[in-house]
Amino acid sequence: MDKETFYEYQTNNAYGDGILLDEFRNEFSLVAAKRKDGKTYMEWVFPQKRDGSKQPIDKSLPWKIKLGPKDEAINVLRFFLAKLEGSTAYTDDVPGDVPIGEPPPEPPYEDDVPF
Repeated sequence: MDKETFYEYQTNNAYGDGILLDEFRNEFSLVAAKRKDGKTYMEWVFPQKRDGSKQPIDKSLPWKIKLGPKDEAINVLRFFLAKLEGSTAYTDDVPGDVPIGEPPPEPPYEDDVPF
């Protein structure tokens, strides 16, 4: 993206909290962020290890929700917009849903973070 897209919450927001639309390697995501003195700062977290120990990993990562490539990101956002508006134009069938009682697939985590 040519410039950053930041939405600052308008209600009860004394700390500049908001959401940043981020693009990294042609994948879009929504990132928790803050804006202070005209600069935007991503919020970072230490996710848990995947071994079940609930210990944090050594590297921090942006606190984000992956939306996918541009076309998929648009569909994801339209899906949730329709839900918020109460529309019935979209079904509850989200691609990749796992039937009840089935284990979810392994998440596509990358162990080597590029930053």
